[in-house]
Amino acid sequence: MYQKIGAASAAGMTGGLAFTGVNALWLLLAGFALLAAGTALLRILPRVRKHSL
Repeated sequence: MYQKIGAASAAGMTGGLAFTGVNALWLLLAGFALLAAGTALLRILPRVRKHSL
């Protein structure tokens, strides 16, 4: 009896957040964090230099 109420309220909460734009905000934040991590790795890793003749 209680499992049906919990599942219905969880499904309603998840669907409600999709329409408020909260998911888009988290996706934007995650994208920024990945971009920052990528640029940090590019700054830390040594660069490969080509030998010119």
